[in-house]
Amino acid sequence: MFARGIRGLLASSQILLSLRAQEWDTLIPLPGCESLAADGAYLWAFSYDRRSAYQDTHLQGRLYHFRADEVTPFLQDVTPPEVSWHPFGLAYQKPYLWFMNGPRGRPTEVWRYTWSGGKLHSPRAWRHPAFVSLQAIVPLGAEQFYVANDRQGAGRWHLVMGFFVRRVHSNILYCAGDSCWISATGIPYAAGLAYLPALRQLWVSVAFRKALWIYEQGASPEKLYRLRKVRLPGYPDNLYVVSDSSTWVLCHRSLNKWARALAFGGQRSPWSVVEVRFKSNNTYQVRTLYTARRGYATASGVCLIPPYLYVGSVFEPYLLRLRVAEAIPTVLGPANTSAFPAPTHLE
Repeated sequence: MFARGIRGLLASSQILLSLRAQEWDTLIPLPGCESLAADGAYLWAFSYDRRSAYQDTHLQGRLYHFRADEVTPFLQDVTPPEVSWHPFGLAYQKPYLWFMNGPRGRPTEVWRYTWSGGKLHSPRAWRHPAFVSLQAIVPLGAEQFYVANDRQGAGRWHLVMGFFVRRVHSNILYCAGDSCWISATGIPYAAGLAYLPALRQLWVSVAFRKALWIYEQGASPEKLYRLRKVRLPGYPDNLYVVSDSSTWVLCHRSLNKWARALAFGGQRSPWSVVEVRFKSNNTYQVRTLYTARRGYATASGVCLIPPYLYVGSVFEPYLLRLRVAEAIPTVLGPANTSAFPAPTHLE
């Protein structure tokens, strides 16, 4: 009887391992992933163990670059030598790597490095009085970018007794050279940005509204006009551009669980990967591609590099890598959208 029980336990363990193996192709060791950015077949990953940072305030993260479509990728450490280097929101546009930098928890600078010869060099930094607490960045050219900014400046997240999230009000700044303009205001926490040049649209993930807000460029890039709200099945974080008409967005089921997990660490925040696709005549379609089946604390970034989908978290010691063919498809239907009032330029 005892031997039969042991055999049953082993069989159950094998089934469990088999299911996990089907779900996740690989768990790539990494102390904790703050940000991800795609570079063709390569991936940038900023590794930062937030749990250790609670005890060591001088802890520095590491930046890795590796070929992400390989079965067993080699992670190359390409961390620049600067002191107090802690990037948020990596973005890559050949040949530049972009991010926000500054004191931990309060990014107030935009940095750009040139990538060539297997290393980062020639740093360029932007500092502007309007940069209060930067949240997301999308480059447009060598000297142009959009950046989301918390204009009230109390940090990305603020909790009262660990339960209530301060209502952050973001604006979008357009910067060219050393000049910046306010392009949009009144956004309830702009957690992610995506620019689709073929549509001349800026997509903003609005974390406190379960929605993407769609903006259209005017005659010049600093002019943005509000077009549409696209409803999402969760609270959105980072956006990843898949094509010239679609993005993938990481959505969290519970806003308070997401915020508490970021603030205190180690807590689970259920998440999913959602596709938003522009169809025609300002119509959009939404579908959930993947819903996490296993506990993975506070997923913070997603990148697609076929045949893999990569997901990172600041509180887990590895990257998740999922074969795209194993994502869970759902019925593709029309998005729940609503129009903004007649477009007006936001001064």
